[in-house]
Amino acid sequence: MKNILYAEDNALVVQVYGNVLKREGFGVEVAEDGLVAMKKLAAGKYDLMLLDLLMPKINGTDVLKYIRSTPALKTMPVIILSDGSMADVAQDALAIGVEGALLKSTCNPKILVDTVRKILGEPPPVAAAA
Repeated sequence: MKNILYAEDNALVVQVYGNVLKREGFGVEVAEDGLVAMKKLAAGKYDLMLLDLLMPKINGTDVLKYIRSTPALKTMPVIILSDGSMADVAQDALAIGVEGALLKSTCNPKILVDTVRKILGEPPPVAAAA
């Protein structure tokens, strides 16, 4: 099972996407702010990070800088899942380096799962025979 750290401060968004990812067979751990995300990154092993850019305590761009400057983490894939109103911040994050960027306003569970699977090299689940 691939493990995902999901840094997001909106509980409803976490519930929707976190539950979908779990149903798809991923382990999901949540960090409700950037500081908690950095602590969990230092203590755990994750295969991918979903990262909101606008979070309390430490923003997503600073979390991304931490990931890319930490030898044990710097190759971990990161997908930004944030608001479109954050264009300047998103450009900064893209310049630092991410494997994917999705807008909350246009994303849906299928798009997110497909993006996660593609980046992790996970095949789609095999449909059960009827």
